[in-house]
Amino acid sequence: MRTMKIIIACLLCTMIMGFLLPVGKVEAASNEVKKDASLGGWELVTDNTPSMMKEEDSARINTALKEIGGNFEVLDLVATQVVSGTNYMYLVYGREANSTVYRYYFVTVYEDVKGNDSIIGLTSIDINNIQAATPLGDGATGAWAVHKSGKVGMLPDENAQASFDAINNGEVIYNPVALLATQVVSGTNYKALCIGNDKNLYVVTWYRNLQGEASLTSAECVDIGAYLNL
Repeated sequence: MRTMKIIIACLLCTMIMGFLLPVGKVEAASNEVKKDASLGGWELVTDNTPSMMKEEDSARINTALKEIGGNFEVLDLVATQVVSGTNYMYLVYGREANSTVYRYYFVTVYEDVKGNDSIIGLTSIDINNIQAATPLGDGATGAWAVHKSGKVGMLPDENAQASFDAINNGEVIYNPVALLATQVVSGTNYKALCIGNDKNLYVVTWYRNLQGEASLTSAECVDIGAYLNL
């Protein structure tokens, strides 16, 4: 009988360890992901300078963000939409209250006709899967009005800026809002959120080789409405 009890106890320990070990592995993997602030090999840029917004625009988003917690830095007001009241879409960088991972987000604040504000959209920007749309001409992106940056757009890295200037000579001229990510390959890939002179919002990707020569990879017009969902 004593021998049977020992065998049963050993089997129970083995089963418990079988359940615990995968959990430990999942937690360890999760921690590794959190340590690596990258998406598909793209390194997120963390040294953007917030744009100069109007005082009421800054107050609106910062008040709304306090209600949801987390740690966010507001970079720009990028678009507005007149409804029964007004929707305001901001670009922010930071992390949500339940996360340690820093990302770029589109945050949409709805202001009703009485001036009451509430967040109706908080969507992280997956730089590997931009929600794109066909430019509709003169900024007619689903009744959204795209705003220029509060100041002349400048990228935080001189190589990024120089290579961006070299490719920024097409039919649409882009004004950078934020450098979203860089990727070191044989040279460097860059992604920036930009506002075009056609008043559409774009994610522009370009490449700078080791000799300093630059080429445009893509310019994706952002489907603003796709980033509204919580």
